[in-house]
Amino acid sequence: MDDLYSIGETAKLNDVSIKSLRHYDEIGLLKPRYIDPETGYRYYVYSQFSFIDKIKRFKSVGMSLKELKELFQGKDLNRLAEFLAAEKQKLDEEERLLREKRQDVDWLCEFMEYSKSLEVDGGLEIRQLPQMHMIRVPCQGDDSMYAMDLELRRISVSEPLRSCQILNPYGYILDFDRLMENRMYPTASTVCVRERPPVDSPYLFTAPAGRYLCCRAKILSEDWSVEPLIRYCTDHGLRPTLVLACEYLASLYDPRNSPYELRLLLPEGWDVPV
Repeated sequence: MDDLYSIGETAKLNDVSIKSLRHYDEIGLLKPRYIDPETGYRYYVYSQFSFIDKIKRFKSVGMSLKELKELFQGKDLNRLAEFLAAEKQKLDEEERLLREKRQDVDWLCEFMEYSKSLEVDGGLEIRQLPQMHMIRVPCQGDDSMYAMDLELRRISVSEPLRSCQILNPYGYILDFDRLMENRMYPTASTVCVRERPPVDSPYLFTAPAGRYLCCRAKILSEDWSVEPLIRYCTDHGLRPTLVLACEYLASLYDPRNSPYELRLLLPEGWDVPV
């Protein structure tokens, strides 16, 4: 007869708890080789240790005790291969989601750092910016902010756009002529998304990569002004095809106090310094 190991010795040698071994016995996953009829003490043999190894190994990759019992009773290695393939697919998906979450956190960190660095002083700057994917909902500048925001939200949660990953900044596309009159007149309200989904929608828009003339202003406040921007465009005959207003954070509670970066898309080859 093989040497017998008490449940305590078996637990210690295999780095499992006595409670786990008792549970394996109760559910029929791993029965002791011998139970003393007088004391009820459980005893195991060395050949069962490799079975304990397999239980620990397959539990560590997500297999339930019920699945383990069915696997060992069926003695079907194909079933194990199918489980592992499915588990790998699940882990790949979790890794993808974690990678996207990390990208979102990185993006928000950059967004917050840039928000803190913004100085609303009317100064001009030319920046090279990447393309921006966004949901764009047409509006009229005399619509209320409330109405524009509600319509943007309604469109954003409707099919097929509800699967888009919404990012800051929110913002507007502005009418250039009215901006030159120091008037804030949106032709569309916008919100950025992580990537453009492979669907057709009139509400999807991509602002092109390129060089943008940038100016910061609190365009929702009553006394905002972009006189340096107006003067630059007037003096040099600049008429951009796209004017974006991108919201940044100055307060969690007062959106009207938020600074906006006005971005005017410059024509190819524009070389007039600010």
